[in-house]
Amino acid sequence: MKELTDPDVIPVWQPQGYSTYQITKEIAAKTGKKATHTGVLDPMAEGVIIVLTGDRRLEKNTFSNGTKKYEFDLVFGLSTDSFDGMGLVTQIDLSNKPFKKCIGKVLPLMVGDYSQTVPLFSAQRVNGKKLFMYPRLGLPSPELPVKKGTIFNLELIGYSQIQLAPLITEITEKIKKIRLGEFRQEQILLGWKSLSESIDVNEMLVQATFKVETSRGLYIRSLSQDICYKLGVLGFVTRLVRTQNGIYTKNECCTVEEVC
Repeated sequence: MKELTDPDVIPVWQPQGYSTYQITKEIAAKTGKKATHTGVLDPMAEGVIIVLTGDRRLEKNTFSNGTKKYEFDLVFGLSTDSFDGMGLVTQIDLSNKPFKKCIGKVLPLMVGDYSQTVPLFSAQRVNGKKLFMYPRLGLPSPELPVKKGTIFNLELIGYSQIQLAPLITEITEKIKKIRLGEFRQEQILLGWKSLSESIDVNEMLVQATFKVETSRGLYIRSLSQDICYKLGVLGFVTRLVRTQNGIYTKNECCTVEEVC
């Protein structure tokens, strides 16, 4: 960790299993100051978040405007309702496996001005209610908003095959790490267990690794589905890391424990 140049601007490395709200609350308690963050990172993900305390909270919009960089793994053959491992499997087609060259051809089509549909399982507010609350309360899903932004760069940096059995194990271990919050953990764990008992877990799936740079507010989970749509395949995100948030990378980050 590098020494903070401004004690009220705190870049933090959010570990997998934590929520951004949880970290912000802990920092507020430790510093004795009001705190806010500049954008949520999913608890199944990890990476750079920015927490602002004191009067710096009033500059939230300024700090939120920085570009974001991510690395993510997209596994083809299954889809979930959350577009990542923290969801219920909705469709399966293990036979349709995209070739590396096909993936490479669609990525340039995504670069530039970009619109995406916000995922239902997100903290985006619609009619004053966070979207993930609609299914939690048994309410009909509202019309999902569309976000516009820019994809500055999108690259395929890895292409391999992964067996389904260890993938399910990896996903369930990540879910068990989530410390607080109601994210349907029990239901989702049962879903992955049921899947492992109902299909051939020795099946090999294609896994592609990407790095991307985006403008503020875009969802990598939605981007993953747009990639799948252009390829004509199913897929979901199994790993997501925010490697840069504005000017901050992991090198500038502290942990919650290091904040005083």
